[in-house]
Amino acid sequence: MSEQQWQRVSPWALLYFIVHFALRFIKDGLLNLLPILVLFVTQVEQKLFWGQIAVAVASLVLVLYAFAHYRNFKYRITDGHEILLNKGVFKKERLTLKFARVQNVNIAEPFYFQPVNLVNCIFDAAGSSAQEAVIPGVKLSYAEQVREQVMEFKAQLQQQEQPSIEQSEATDKPKTLTISNAEIAKFGLMSNMAILALAALAPFMNVIFEYLEKTIINRLEAILNEQAAFVGSAAAIAVLIMVVAIVLCAILLSVVMALVRFFNFQLYFQDDKFKRVAGLFERQQLSISVSKIQSVQIKQNIIARLLNRYTLICPQVSSGGMAAGVAAHKNKQTLVMPVITKEQVQAVCGWLFPWFVDLTELNFVKPERALLYKNTFLYVVLPTIFSALIFNVLFDAATMLWSIVVGLVLMIGVFLNYQKTGVAMYQHDGRFFAVFKTGMLGVQYRVFEIYKAQSVTTISTYLMRRSQLKSLYIQLASGSVSMPYLKAELAEQFADFALYEIEGVERNWL
Repeated sequence: MSEQQWQRVSPWALLYFIVHFALRFIKDGLLNLLPILVLFVTQVEQKLFWGQIAVAVASLVLVLYAFAHYRNFKYRITDGHEILLNKGVFKKERLTLKFARVQNVNIAEPFYFQPVNLVNCIFDAAGSSAQEAVIPGVKLSYAEQVREQVMEFKAQLQQQEQPSIEQSEATDKPKTLTISNAEIAKFGLMSNMAILALAALAPFMNVIFEYLEKTIINRLEAILNEQAAFVGSAAAIAVLIMVVAIVLCAILLSVVMALVRFFNFQLYFQDDKFKRVAGLFERQQLSISVSKIQSVQIKQNIIARLLNRYTLICPQVSSGGMAAGVAAHKNKQTLVMPVITKEQVQAVCGWLFPWFVDLTELNFVKPERALLYKNTFLYVVLPTIFSALIFNVLFDAATMLWSIVVGLVLMIGVFLNYQKTGVAMYQHDGRFFAVFKTGMLGVQYRVFEIYKAQSVTTISTYLMRRSQLKSLYIQLASGSVSMPYLKAELAEQFADFALYEIEGVERNWL
C-alpha cells in the first residue's frame, strides 16, 4: 500500500476531535478549575442561569477548536515506511513516525463511530500515550491493512537482524481469558480512585460542608428530630449520613470508571502475542508481542486481598523511569488484567514464563535487620516521641496515650513492610529471572528476565559501609526496582551477574 498524497480523514472524525479535547479538558483542566467550581456551587446566585451560559460558551469554543483541528489534520503513509501527520491549530506540528519505531498498531472503535463502521488507528511509538499517533475515523479494513503492513515490515527487519531465528510453521491454538463485568466492578473497589477523588476535595471540605449544611444536613436533621428516638443526636446522625453518602458516591464513581475502561474484557494469546479487547464507550484493541513486555507486576492491595483477587500489569518500554513504573496501569498502551484470581495469574504468567511457579514458594532473600531498625527509628520512634511531647504540653495524658497507640500502629506497618520485602532468582533452561517483592498490608511482585535490565547500581552510605551493607538498584525500560540493605558481598554478586547477563546475552528485546 502506497499513499504518496496527503489525505484527509472522514468528516465523522470531527466527533473524535470533540470528544478527545473534551476528555483532555476534563482530565487536565477540570482539576485546576476545581476551586472555581466549588466557589460557583457554594457562592454564586442564579446558578442555573450562569451555569447554562458557561456550558454554552465552553461547548462553542470546544466545537470551533475541534473543527479547526480537523481542518488542519492530514496524514500520509509513504513508500519510505513512514507515517506522517500534519496537525495543530495555533501551533503547527508535523509528526514523522518510522515503521521501525512503532511498537504496536492498535485499533479502537468508539461508540460514536460504530453506526458508521469507522475506527481509530493508533500507532504506539514508545509504550506511552504521550508518544502515540492517531489517525481517527478510518475504515476498519484500512486500519487492519495498515497494521499488517507495519507488522510485516517489522518482522522482516527482525529477521534481517537475527537471521538465525527459525520461524515456527505451526500456529499455536489461541488461549483466552475473559473477565466478567461483575469482576470488573470489583476492580473499582480495589482501585484507589475513590481515595483520590476524596483527596482532591479535601482542601474544600469546609466550604462543601457549609453548603451541604444549608441545603441538606439541616433538612435531614429536622426530619430526624421528628422521630423521638433521634432527639438529641439528630445533628450528629445527619452529618454521619452525609459523610457515608459522599464516600459511597466516590466508590460508585470508581466502579463506573473501571467499567468504562474494562467493560467486556477479553484477552487472547497466540503465537507469542497478546490481544486485548475492552471498553464501554470505546472498544480498545491492544496487541502486544511477548518480546516487547519488559516485566510483569502482580499486585494485591488490602481490598484485593479481602476479595482474593490480583491485578496483573505488563508494562512496555517507557522513558519515564520510576514514574513510568508507578503509573503504568494508567497508560492505555499497557496490558492490564485488572481483577483475576490466583489460578488465572498462574495461567497468564505461564504463557509468558514457562518456568512460572507459585511465587510464595520461592526462597526470597530478605534485607538485613538494619533496615528494620532504621525505619523503626525514623518512622516510628521519632514521630511518636515528638507527638507525645507536643500532646503532653498542649493536651492531657489521654491524648498523649493516643499518640503512643498511633506509634504502635506505625511499628506494625514498618514490621509488615520489612517482612514482605525480598528478592529471588529463578533459572530455567539457561535463562535467569528475578522476582522483587514489596508490600505492607498487600503485596506486589515484579518479575523480569535479568538480561532485559538497562543498568545495575549498588549504593551504600557511611553507616552502611561500616556494617558492610549495600542497596541494589536495577533500572528497567519500564521503571525500576530496588532492594535495600543487602549484605555487600551478596549485592555485588547480584550486580556482577546482572551486568554479565546485560552485556553477554545477545537476544534482542526492543
